[in-house]
Amino acid sequence: MKRSEINQIRQITGAYAPEALKARQAWLELRLRQDPEVRKLFTRLADEIADTLRQGGSGTVDDWLMGAIEGQLRYLITELRDGLTETLHGHIAEAVEIGSRYNRAVTIDLMTQKVSIPRITKSGLERMYARVNEAAVRAHIERTSYGLKLSDRIWDSSNGAGEVIRNIIQDGIATGKDAIETARALEGYVRSDANVMSKYYEGMQERMKGRVPDDLSYQALRTARTETTAALGQGSITSARASPSCTGIKFCLSAAHRVQDICDVLAREDFGMGPGVYPLDDPPPYPAHPNTLSYLVEVHQPVDDFVRQLRSWVDDPASQPQLNDWYATEYLGAA
Repeated sequence: MKRSEINQIRQITGAYAPEALKARQAWLELRLRQDPEVRKLFTRLADEIADTLRQGGSGTVDDWLMGAIEGQLRYLITELRDGLTETLHGHIAEAVEIGSRYNRAVTIDLMTQKVSIPRITKSGLERMYARVNEAAVRAHIERTSYGLKLSDRIWDSSNGAGEVIRNIIQDGIATGKDAIETARALEGYVRSDANVMSKYYEGMQERMKGRVPDDLSYQALRTARTETTAALGQGSITSARASPSCTGIKFCLSAAHRVQDICDVLAREDFGMGPGVYPLDDPPPYPAHPNTLSYLVEVHQPVDDFVRQLRSWVDDPASQPQLNDWYATEYLGAA
């Protein structure tokens, strides 16, 4: 994180800045390891097919070898689908939990440390946020984007990878390349954004325009980045709504933001709570675009103000009907 981003988070979160910064760091670390984890699944798929190709040695790919590859490819595509599903579901669950960390820390501190409330415990609050997170994960996985569920997009990425591999092998057959050359090209392809296949297959990209993308895993990477970023926002928004001291959600530009886009518009919107601060019942769209590094930070009441409300509630529950509602619908719902 850059200094300007750290300062912005500190300004919004005040005394709870350490918790907000730790959550932001956890998110950035998830983003850093996400791409390699997804790419590894595609690399394994191509490597296993390349190993089978090598059985053909210096000869061309014959019907028997192609039949063996086709059977293996169908099996590996199913494995890829299952691996992507497990990986993305794990990333989504982790992103939702990261999105809720700051709100959970604030609420636990306010309601178990700042004020002693006999009917509220730390374990009870932890159960509440766990329930909120579980519901957010389920809703996110089942949601549709452009008419497709996540499972459909994963299946499309898996099938698409299989089709690209078939195209590479079939082009090798058509141009008389031997099996070992084809295996080398396939392995190089999944390991290089520059698409080193041209070293082995001169003119292949011209012959196969649109049939072999520069990056086999690009579609899956785009899906993974977008879904986990949206899950982070889902965790932030749903946990904010479950947090009694939360009043709004601020849309923040990343320190790495350079190009003017929709994020600039969202960061300037003012609903009477300050630029970029949205009411809980009308949060900003997030992510605003794929690969965004813009982020959300929840806005909570000043500590002293909320502590006064809590103490009033402890002395006279009828004096704070909104806390009574929260206790009945959110807190007891986690029991």
